[in-house]
Amino acid sequence: MKPLESSFAAATPPAPRSARRRGGLAAALSLGLALAGTAAQATLGGATATVETDRLQVGARVARIAHLAFTVHELSTADGGTVREYVSPAGVVFAVSWHGPAKPDLRQLLGSHFDTLGRSQNRQRGSHSQLAIHEGNIVFESQGRMRSFHGRAYLNDALPAGVTSNDIE
Repeated sequence: MKPLESSFAAATPPAPRSARRRGGLAAALSLGLALAGTAAQATLGGATATVETDRLQVGARVARIAHLAFTVHELSTADGGTVREYVSPAGVVFAVSWHGPAKPDLRQLLGSHFDTLGRSQNRQRGSHSQLAIHEGNIVFESQGRMRSFHGRAYLNDALPAGVTSNDIE
């Protein structure tokens, strides 16, 4: 798996391919913490109350898009990144997705699920830049390369009636 790129990556020579593959999810998720502040998120499984706080913290613009079974809070950051927070009618964030030049702060984005995914043995790698984890109720999919990251995470049992994983973009 390729380590996440960050603002300090230019000063560090790239690791050999075999070392990148051995990095594991924990290292990749930890490096995502270095990108804190590049995107704004509510916490997966949490309430929508943190959306406005996060938006103000990083100066993101927010658009709310109503769908029949959920609402999407789309946060756009100055660096061109976008985070979508999928909120059920009960006010719970059941899914998040992201795309942009940097990976968002995954600890904030995934909340209590971050550590669960870090310990998971249920990993599938499509290549060194793709990762999928299905751990119980949680699905995490991420891929990308320098300046082009995208992914999503969702809670299967929190999907509103009539909503499928195909609705999470």
